[in-house]
Amino acid sequence: MSGLHCAEARDLVPLLALDVLDVDERDVLEDHLAGCAACLEELAAHSETVAVIALALPQQDPSPAVKARVLSAARRARMLPALPLARRVPAFWRGPRAANLRVSLTGLVASLALVIAAGSTVWALNLRSELDAQNARIASLSERAQGYSKVTSVLQAADTQIRVLEGTGDAPRAFGRVYIDPDTSEGMLMVRSLPPLPAGRSYQLWVVGADGQRQSAGLLTWTDKSGNGYTLIQCPEQLARWKSFGVTEEPSGGSPGPTGPRLLGGAI
Repeated sequence: MSGLHCAEARDLVPLLALDVLDVDERDVLEDHLAGCAACLEELAAHSETVAVIALALPQQDPSPAVKARVLSAARRARMLPALPLARRVPAFWRGPRAANLRVSLTGLVASLALVIAAGSTVWALNLRSELDAQNARIASLSERAQGYSKVTSVLQAADTQIRVLEGTGDAPRAFGRVYIDPDTSEGMLMVRSLPPLPAGRSYQLWVVGADGQRQSAGLLTWTDKSGNGYTLIQCPEQLARWKSFGVTEEPSGGSPGPTGPRLLGGAI
């Protein structure tokens, strides 16, 4: 239509960029754009914006409810009154229907933004969860690697000493060994056939002096279903200061002194 002015064309340009114009409207607008460089430049800017919005974030499938709202808004935005083309465009953009179409366009853009935001949020939460799980695995592997390195250094030490622990009447099948460096009092406790640890409990290794004084040398916080496990230990003083070892079951985190019966014991 030769009567289409730039102001009317610029109202239609965003709809053309979103591809929600019908054939007649597209023809009228494209006739105007063919001879108007300013409106054509504005169309290019709107098209670029639409492309950026579409590709800026990872694509997520919308829920059925959101998808239905978006399609419904798009269909409403394309609805036009059944009037001859010569009368329709000028009257449409000057009358109350213009406000209705702009509201529909606003709803369409808002729905598109909702889909993008929802998809982005889901993607970010999934990524965060994966990163947290990965960091937890890395921390666990790092801790285990440090423990293995320490165990290896204890077992390979030229003067590492071994002490045998035997089960008592409360754990007659239990058996254990203490591997310890007498110079540093660092070492490892290995146990077999102890009663499997229940939740919230741990095994605590004690060093016992000639005067009966007891001090903690380490905690074993996990055993398999057969009561087997190991842990690194650290005697509070030089090994020669102590006379014997003992193992008791204590609350998780250990106790200042033994509260349960001795399950394993042996001389130093």
